Amino acid sequence: MNKDFLKVTLLTLLIVIFIGIIAWLVPGCDNKYIRIKPLKWFSWFSAKSDTTNDAALERALKEAEGYTSKTSPLASLITKLNSVKETNGSIRIAYFGDSIIEGDLITQQLRYNLQSRYGGDGIGFVPITSIVASFRRTIRHSFAKNWETMSFMTPYKAEYPLGLGGFVYIPRNFYTVQKAIEVVSDTLINSVIDSVATFTPPVAPKQETQRYYVNTPSWIKYQNANVSGGARQFDRIRLFYSHARPGSVVKVGFDDKPAQSFNLTPGEAVQTINLSRGIPIKSLYLEFSITDPVHVYGISFDKPNGVFVDNFSIRGFSGMYFQRIPKPILEVFQKNLKYDLIILQYGENVSNPKAKSYSFYRTGMIKTIRYLQAAFPEIPILLVSAHDRSIKVVDKYQTSPDIPILIKAQSEIADSTGCAFWNLYEAMGGKDSMQKYVKNVPPLAAKDYTHFNQAGANKIADMLTDFLLNRAKK
Repeated sequence: MNKDFLKVTLLTLLIVIFIGIIAWLVPGCDNKYIRIKPLKWFSWFSAKSDTTNDAALERALKEAEGYTSKTSPLASLITKLNSVKETNGSIRIAYFGDSIIEGDLITQQLRYNLQSRYGGDGIGFVPITSIVASFRRTIRHSFAKNWETMSFMTPYKAEYPLGLGGFVYIPRNFYTVQKAIEVVSDTLINSVIDSVATFTPPVAPKQETQRYYVNTPSWIKYQNANVSGGARQFDRIRLFYSHARPGSVVKVGFDDKPAQSFNLTPGEAVQTINLSRGIPIKSLYLEFSITDPVHVYGISFDKPNGVFVDNFSIRGFSGMYFQRIPKPILEVFQKNLKYDLIILQYGENVSNPKAKSYSFYRTGMIKTIRYLQAAFPEIPILLVSAHDRSIKVVDKYQTSPDIPILIKAQSEIADSTGCAFWNLYEAMGGKDSMQKYVKNVPPLAAKDYTHFNQAGANKIADMLTDFLLNRAKK
């Protein structure tokens, strides 16, 4: 055999071994600047043989199914529900959540279930703009690009106080577009697509904000939608706003007729203007001047009687910073909308398979809930637990190991604050139930093993209805 060939082969082998040893010694690193995945030789063997950890996880998953749901704080709500038709009264629910309830998922079916039993016809509170307007089926919603939007997910600015839904919208003579300034490879795109399921944080390309100026008004249009739980028509119509100036107006068109001008009350405090026509309408158009930076919060579509469920969804939000909404603003919304129940469904955006404790989340949510309790005194709050979420381990999906830790923290949050608690993880079937939702025929969840589809959301809403009415199967 050629000696030179042997030398090259031996040298190559030594280099590979040397690099392997160096890679093995380098610790992992995961931050916004650099991400290095630690190399673990024979990790497949150690993972298979680690039966102690497997047994501990099994116990934790079983315990998570046992965290008791509590309905006792809802006693007054259930009593009022049972008499709302006879008294011709009203009940209103504020349902806060993240992307799990985007597009009116869960809340649409919950609204339909309750209105079918107790009366009511109206979709409730609707924002000015929405990133899921084309996805939401319960109202047809379109708007101009030139709205500046601030929320829980944007940097805090005291001069732009947020409204009840965690948003404030301002008419502007410009709109912005985020553009990538680095090329994204196919490998990165594939990583992003599968990032939720495998919990591989994608490395986002650098972005720059480009501003485009326009000379057209900031407008919004709402149209009816004939679907269950949707806005079949608009009866009572109330616009919420603040920071109007002397001479501020909103132009309003009803059922595609020429717009009329309505004067807005000047001042920094939150105001409402009743735009009801006295008869039902099916289309509403609003127009704001781009030279008048009024703070606009949204519109309530409802009636004086019946049951109403408002969807307040914010993608990516943890639920921990409601203190960014000034208490006087919350009090004005409560004075006008008169909520009887607040539902909080959060947790998936803090979920991390590597987490060993959620003490930070418990502390943050307790502060949030106590803040809401001070702003909405004597109004019960229902905390909905995180649901089952699967991650990919080797070649299969299984419940993320942090889920029982998160649900335990949420149960403790409810105990500490006197909230009602619904263990959604248990209700949907506990361990590995998300897999069953994804594989169901027809499917009940998306293949990211995190989000419900319309059918799955309806199933969750039906179970929640049973829970609220204290008819849950034992």
